[in-house]
Amino acid sequence: MDRPTNPPQIPSSTSTPYHHPLLRRSWPPDLSKMSLSDQYRLERKYKRRVRIRGQHPANWMRFTGILQLLTVTVLPAYMVLVMDWPMEHPFGPLREWMWNKVDAFGKGTFGGKLERGKALEENNNSR
Repeated sequence: MDRPTNPPQIPSSTSTPYHHPLLRRSWPPDLSKMSLSDQYRLERKYKRRVRIRGQHPANWMRFTGILQLLTVTVLPAYMVLVMDWPMEHPFGPLREWMWNKVDAFGKGTFGGKLERGKALEENNNSR
């Protein structure tokens, strides 16, 4: 009784992990082992990548631009509205108006003389 022999199983690509030894290249490459054309091609590729990388601003450049914009806008506003100077303030009327609005906002009368709820009562009484 001879048993039929099974044909040898060929490993499929799904059963074995994909491993290709040439995918990893050593860096820096050994230029003495490369031909002149390969060296030239590698140099062009490297220069192209550096040029492309330099065209796009990095995140720190965006952060620096936002920081400059905030400095240019917030610092003069602070100097005009909040900072106390040793002499008479040139923006005195503007400061008084601003601080009156801030105080009125804290008291709940911002934007008018009526207190909260009284405007609603006046509208109901006028009907």
